[in-house]
Amino acid sequence: MSLPELQKSYFQLFDLPENFALDQAQLGERYRELQKELHPDRYASGSAHEQRLAVQYSALINEAYATLRKALPRALYLLKLAGMSKEDISGQKVDGSFLMAQMDLRENLMMLDETGDPEAALEHFVTEIDVDVKQLHREFSRAFSAGELTSAAGACVKLQYLEKLLEEAEQMESRLIDNQN
Repeated sequence: MSLPELQKSYFQLFDLPENFALDQAQLGERYRELQKELHPDRYASGSAHEQRLAVQYSALINEAYATLRKALPRALYLLKLAGMSKEDISGQKVDGSFLMAQMDLRENLMMLDETGDPEAALEHFVTEIDVDVKQLHREFSRAFSAGELTSAAGACVKLQYLEKLLEEAEQMESRLIDNQN
């Protein structure tokens, strides 16, 4: 039994097209197949070199799956494959109105505790952010497909802001749940 090469892209590894939009069920199915096929235990009787490669491959499969499973890491990875560095991406200018909106959203999030029904207010808040996230997914997909890497990178930077905001909302939700108990 021989291991495949380690130099494949994550998309090649999972036999998926190099697109932002992915079939999550197909990704999960392929992940389970690869884990089963290339698990280090299957190479326990192999040479030390094969065992080491199996461990490396298993780690690569896990890293690839974690990257492709979520939209923002997948978008950043696509930009990396297209030749953009982390510095190129993070150096994208974000318009002032977007930044002001982010400050307003953060302020609104912090004030949700003061509403009569913070759980409902938080749910509404997250729903609104999710709409913006989906819009940025479409913006990224369109720009990336058109080869407009700078615009695609700009969408990623905005997504990073919104993902951070959603993380803060999740933390607030945890605090609200803890306070109820």
